[in-house]
Order: sequence, then structure tokens, then C-alpha cells
Amino acid sequence: ILIIYLLFVNSNCPGQSVQELEYDLSWFHAFEKYGDKIAQARKLLLIDPFNYSATEYICRYYNDRSIDSISIYFDNLISKYPTKSEPYYLRSEFFFLEKSIITNDESKRLKVKYLNQGLRLNPRDISIVYKLAETYYYDFILPFEKDWRLHEIWDDVLIDSTFGEAKKDLKFSTFERAADSSLHYLYKIWDIKKDARDVIYFPIRQLECYLDQTNKSPIPQNAEMNFDQCYFSNSFFYHLTNDWECDFTTNYLFEMEMSKSNAEKIEAQLIGLKENCLFGKDIPLNATIYRFTWLRTFHPPIAIRIENIENKIMLYWKVGKGKGGDKPKGLKKSGKRKLTVTEWIQFENYIKQSNFENFGNRTYVPMTDGATWTLERKTDSSFNAHNTNSPTAEMSNACLYLLNLSKIKVNVEDIY
Repeated sequence: ILIIYLLFVNSNCPGQSVQELEYDLSWFHAFEKYGDKIAQARKLLLIDPFNYSATEYICRYYNDRSIDSISIYFDNLISKYPTKSEPYYLRSEFFFLEKSIITNDESKRLKVKYLNQGLRLNPRDISIVYKLAETYYYDFILPFEKDWRLHEIWDDVLIDSTFGEAKKDLKFSTFERAADSSLHYLYKIWDIKKDARDVIYFPIRQLECYLDQTNKSPIPQNAEMNFDQCYFSNSFFYHLTNDWECDFTTNYLFEMEMSKSNAEKIEAQLIGLKENCLFGKDIPLNATIYRFTWLRTFHPPIAIRIENIENKIMLYWKVGKGKGGDKPKGLKKSGKRKLTVTEWIQFENYIKQSNFENFGNRTYVPMTDGATWTLERKTDSSFNAHNTNSPTAEMSNACLYLLNLSKIKVNVEDIY
């Protein structure tokens, strides 16, 4: 039966690319069981022996079936590629599937052990360097990080305390010099991977303050001003306080990774809609531009821009081909119209009622599907934006007013 199955799989997916095989492994039908695509995973490893998705699939396949083969798999991979660092990186990611019982301390020490073994083979393996910086940083921040529980204030919303009382847990770092070690590897990343600077800059400054090394930093002062950011500043979707460098309660590595991810998703959709950036754009004196970007999981992406330039008021709108929750698929249709001063004044009244000036840059309520609402404002001297998946009624009124002005047809049940 297995031979017939393998022949069937191979005959139905000739010449599949790495991307196609990875996609096959990323989902399964309701009637499928995990592991039914093991043949695809193995085929993928023939093309790319260090493929992350295929390695994870095989390790979970063995673990799910309690097959004592995960350690043997990695031992063989390391033996086959003795000069490569990739097998050690992969083992550091999935060793927890080899072990049935393991403490947090043991887990971190094993991770560092495998990563260091890989680093000795390739000191410039950026995946390993980044993972070491991350492991030590998470260990450093552990005793200080805010312990947000369901009963506490989160995103300025009071969560119902009936979910249960939270106990104050004492948390300790595993590594004695976690801060020094993390900073060491973050400096390496700064030199090796320039496109990561807009993320690692913030934990670097935080660690320098903690270690009292701010004045000895090899990183130039105000280095964040040189980051190449057009649509959004990477830190924009996380509100930094005035003394953020010496705030040891915030995991800046995680927050900035999330902020960058959010910014890139919106940017990709705006590029797909052929919309230029506002954050890094120079506009005439006394000009004001607003843009509402609406990304609904199951409906086409929409961007609506209203401009008041030299007292000429214009409305522009774009509708994409795909869905807001998927990768951009290009522009489907667009339009524009001239607005009256009365319509502009009405929109600005909605903005004032929404208290847009005092919004945080981002609010988020956990959910699987939904929509993100992003409202930007650009003047000749300032930029402000707010991104949320749960807009206030006032913000919703302002954005939907633009939708009405555009005359884009949207069913009431599709407004979310």
C-alpha cells in the first residue's frame, strides 16, 4: 500500500518547486491526518536538505507516532554534512521533539549548545547569530518583563477578572551574563545584516543602558534616523515612551519584530494597490492628506485617500483583486472625484470626534480572522497613523464616511 501511495504522490506532483511543496505541507484536508504528506516532505528534502518546513514536518511526524528516530535523523544529517552549520541550527529549533521531559533551563542550555556547535563551523551564519542573540535576550528580559494577565489592563481595555486570579510568579534568568551575551551577538547582527537594524536597534539601546555602556556604544547616536523607511517607521506600531532605552520591562526584540511585520503587511498591500508612501513623502506647505487602508480577511483590500492641496480637495480610491488577508494580487479598479469644502469639513469633524490626535499608534484585540483599519494623516511637518482591528465607533464613522464618498459598493454584512 505504501509503495502504491508513494507512486501516486510522485505521479501527481512531477517537477514541483520548493514553494509548491512547502505549500502542500502547510495545510491539509479535514479527512487527512497529520503525516499523510510525509512523502512530500521527504521529496522536498531531496531538493533542499536543510529545508525548515520539511524538517519540522518529519520531526513532528516522528514525535506524533512516538518513533524514536528524531535523534537518529539529526545525527545522520550532521554526519552527512560535517562542515555545514545548518543541521545544528535545525536541531536547535526542534530538539524539544527529541526529548519527552525537559525543563526550561535545560531547553535553553541545549539550544545554545547546538547553536554554538553550528557557529564554530560558520561564524557568519546569520540565522544562528540571530537565534543566539534572541535566546540570550529573552533570558535577560525574563525577570523584568511585564506579566500581563487577563485581569490586567491591556491595550487600555480592562479585561474581565472573572477569568481568574493571576499569581505573581518569580522568574529567573538561566544564564548569568545573558545581557552581555545578547548584546555581543546583536552587535554582530548590526554588522552582518543591515536590513535587521531597524529591529535590533531598540534592544541594543536597552541592553546598553542596563549594562551602563551607552557612552561606549559602537552604534552611532540617532542611528534610527538613517533607516530606509518610506511607508512606516518600523517602530511606529509600538508606542515608545520618552525613556524607552532604560525601560527593562518591555521585550523590544519581540515588539519591534511584530511592529515591522505589521508595517510590511500594510506596505505590501498599498504597493499592490499602487499607492505611494505618505510617511516619507514631501508634500506642499499647508497641505493635508488622509488615507484609510481597509484590509478585510475575506474581501478585497481597499485604500481611500483624501487630499487638500492648495485648497483643491480630491478623493482617490483603489480596490484590489485578492483578499486583504492574503498576499496582494494587484489593482482591480480605481477612481477619483473632486470634493466640496463642505464634504472636507464634515470629514474633519469626524476626525475631531474620533480623538485621532490622541490615539495610540496601534491597538489589537486577539482574533483569528477580521479586518485591520489603518488611518494615516500627513501634513508638510507631521505624520500620524493608527492601526487597529477593533476601531472605536468614532474612528469607524470617519473611515466609513470616506467609503461612502468613494461610492464603493460594500454590503452591510461585509463591514467588519
